[in-house]
Amino acid sequence: MRKETIISFLVFCALTVILVISMKLTYNNYQTSKQIFNGKVLCSALMNTSIKYYKENGVYLENDKVSVNEEYSFDARTNPYFSVFSTYPVDENTQGISVFGTVNKKDYELKLVFNKDDDMKSIRNIKIQTIKQKKQN
Repeated sequence: MRKETIISFLVFCALTVILVISMKLTYNNYQTSKQIFNGKVLCSALMNTSIKYYKENGVYLENDKVSVNEEYSFDARTNPYFSVFSTYPVDENTQGISVFGTVNKKDYELKLVFNKDDDMKSIRNIKIQTIKQKKQN
């Protein structure tokens, strides 16, 4: 009887540990996807702002790792995970946006490339590439 009780207790402990680990991994994946979604919203807003600026002025602005652009009237400092961005020409007709992670997402970068003839779009209609850079020791 005592041997069966010990075995039952060990099985219960093993199942509990497995359940806790799987819940922790699921929660971490959920948190990461939620945090990356903040960066995607920023990319979408920057793209739409860039297109609007281009249509009004006939030129795209170039930014190199900034959080604020006065000409765009754009401020990314309120984004808790991705508050630094760059906008740059990719080629003659294409513009690129990179959004860089901060705080616990420092190794993430989101990239978006769009054509100068594109119209403003919602986040559901654009493709944003997520890049996780290797941590350097």
